[in-house]
Amino acid sequence: MKKGLLLAAAAFMLFSTAAPAAETASSRDYRAAERLFAAEQYQEALALYKKTLSSPPANLSAGVINSRIGDTYFRLADYRNALDAYRKAIKDQRPADRPQTQYWIGFCCFLVGRDAEAVDEFLKIPALYPDAKAWGSTAYYWAGRASERMGKKELAAEYYRKAGGGKSTQGKFAQKKAEAVKGTGTNSQAPNSK
Repeated sequence: MKKGLLLAAAAFMLFSTAAPAAETASSRDYRAAERLFAAEQYQEALALYKKTLSSPPANLSAGVINSRIGDTYFRLADYRNALDAYRKAIKDQRPADRPQTQYWIGFCCFLVGRDAEAVDEFLKIPALYPDAKAWGSTAYYWAGRASERMGKKELAAEYYRKAGGGKSTQGKFAQKKAEAVKGTGTNSQAPNSK
């Protein structure tokens, strides 16, 4: 009986320490990448995030890691690669994280000058995630900025009005932008849809 208990305990110890070993290395890499990111050592962090992505820790989805890769590319001002990473991230994220990632997809499109695409991406936020109120109003604001840049002043004013309406600084600013562009143009074409 004692031998059986000793064997069972030894087997338990062996399997319980062997299983997390691979997970521990990946977790360690991810934690190191997070420290490097916080220290603004983005190139080094990026390499570790990518390494972690090849074998994610059990407690992290590929969506979380791809999002961090997107954040890192964004900090490196590599908006095209950030856009690609965010698009991969959103496919494997928790629903609660998707509005923010969708915002970054739209913002990266805006930053690389793909304004019509940016408007389409921003407008997905209020359409797909109506409960994400802050992200929705921010998305309308940037859809307004992209529309204004394309010369679509009436659409810009409409989006700015939708962004406003609150007592926040952004809401008040959006209302002022809506008034400012209100009478300066008449192009009211709808943004290209995907």
